[in-house]
Amino acid sequence: MTIALQHAGEFTAELANQLLSAVLGEEVVTCSVAPLGEGVGLMSAIARAQLTLASGKQTSVVLKVIAQTENVGISKQLNFYANEINFYRHLADQCPIKSPRCLFADIDTETQDFLLVLEDLGAAAAGDQLEGCDEDLMLKSFENAGRLHGRFWGKTDQFPWLIPQNVPEINQFRQDAIYRPGVAPTLENFAEYFSGDLADVVTRIGEHFVPLFERSMSGPQTVIHGDYRIDNMLLPVINGEVDIVAVDWQNTTRGCGPHDIAYFSGQSCGTEMRGDIEMAALRRYHDVLIDEGVTGFSFDECLDYYRLNLMITMITPIAICGTLDPGNERGVELGRIILERSLSALTSMQCADLLE
Repeated sequence: MTIALQHAGEFTAELANQLLSAVLGEEVVTCSVAPLGEGVGLMSAIARAQLTLASGKQTSVVLKVIAQTENVGISKQLNFYANEINFYRHLADQCPIKSPRCLFADIDTETQDFLLVLEDLGAAAAGDQLEGCDEDLMLKSFENAGRLHGRFWGKTDQFPWLIPQNVPEINQFRQDAIYRPGVAPTLENFAEYFSGDLADVVTRIGEHFVPLFERSMSGPQTVIHGDYRIDNMLLPVINGEVDIVAVDWQNTTRGCGPHDIAYFSGQSCGTEMRGDIEMAALRRYHDVLIDEGVTGFSFDECLDYYRLNLMITMITPIAICGTLDPGNERGVELGRIILERSLSALTSMQCADLLE
């Protein structure tokens, strides 16, 4: 029988006991649920369930259920909910990078209502998109991605549920409904960031977005996270060293590995990370791929796919900056920062050369 919830509040002590007593080693006596995050754009509703066990011990788990927002239809269409359930059911145990331990995962394939119960890593610091990352975290994030991509390089046919990142009708939607409409308001409202020929470059990316996307995804296929940024990382400190636990696997797909690191770079790495630091991180990523057994993929190829993906991941700042409510101060700040970071990456990597 499928066990899926529409609201986290439906997670009762009785249900918790049914699903978790074997994992926890004793019965659940009481359960109290409180939201962890709500907001526009959130694809899932997230809550913490505080549990009292038969021994009196207190523990907690994190719940994810379907969001009751306007984004639900798009999330269903893009298979986000099934993606994450399938990741925890079929991939997490094989994944070389850390993710929260899954205690229960189920989905109603017709309605896409689902229930995901994860270990609570609340004591770990969460990454901050506004703050961004330092050199050490950039390097570790690229290494982490290299281990993920290297492990599943050329092996995506083992996971028939894994949908491709490159889907023609979705690419067309990205171009016509998201990227192109966002260009003009972005150029108008954030004109100070478009020095030199950057306005022309961003416009030309939109004019050729579909073929650029196809080129960016034409490389060797692997499992990609799909939303690899610092906001989707928990950063526990283990033996004095910051570790990375990747969360939010809803956009897990098969695609070109450098997509993840290009997305991370534009989203999470400041202008001070460009140049030697960025190239060192990219070389480390490629070294990890080789260490994982990848062959026939040169550093120059890796660099070209990274540059191509820096261009198509411009869709994120364009989408944010092109639809912002000026009264949303945090939204404006986030859009400004991501735009500045993404444009600095385009410039540093001379991505415009690939448009010629």
